[in-house]
Amino acid sequence: MKIVVTGSEGFIGKQLCKELEPRHKVIRWDKKLGKDIRNFYINGADYVIHLAGLANIPESINNPQLYWQENVRNTTKIQRHCRRSLTPLIYASSSCIHQWYLSPYGMSKKVNEETAFENQYGLRFTTVYGNTDREEMFVSRILNGKLEYATSHIRDFVHVKDVVQAIIQIMYRSLSKDNEMCRTYDIGLGRGYKVSELAKLAGYDVPEVAGEEYEAEDNTADLTNITEIGWNPTIDIVDFIKNESGNK
Repeated sequence: MKIVVTGSEGFIGKQLCKELEPRHKVIRWDKKLGKDIRNFYINGADYVIHLAGLANIPESINNPQLYWQENVRNTTKIQRHCRRSLTPLIYASSSCIHQWYLSPYGMSKKVNEETAFENQYGLRFTTVYGNTDREEMFVSRILNGKLEYATSHIRDFVHVKDVVQAIIQIMYRSLSKDNEMCRTYDIGLGRGYKVSELAKLAGYDVPEVAGEEYEAEDNTADLTNITEIGWNPTIDIVDFIKNESGNK
């Protein structure tokens, strides 16, 4: 099968391509490869997995027009391309959708879901982590010894390996004859943890601070729909932190 993956050089995209390439022809599409998403075309693909976009919520507050261009206009263009060519599509949504009005980033994901067509599936990722996520992310700061504070937010952390398996499982399911599917799926652990408690678990004694107004208090995923098609997360953030902290 010929699969286009946008954002192929990003945190999730790299892991996904690595998993897909032994079995499929994968066309990587990323700015780092000189392939701007604004110039996207399907090129005869059997499936499109659209992960490209901007995901920094504070940055979206400061530059909402950029998020409209990158997350809304580009995604809408891809959705329309896929509809015209009858190519199924998985695209990255976000757990921010549940309180989309808090930020331009959340609003961009709300629009993505509203403009999606039949046979296009939005995956509402919670807080995705792993050993190679962005340096400013909570788990990276724990692993790098750079955690200076923690918040009282409740966060659902899902490992990138579990995210990749969810994407692949939804892709195959959507292509099967028995493909009763939801238009969107929450992708997370299905269990929330207080961020400050996870910091203590990792051995940090840092101040607990209030979060910003644009941040949801709790982003715990509802796994009801995704577990019905056979996917369950396998890595718990508590076990991950215990193992990685012990290896520091």
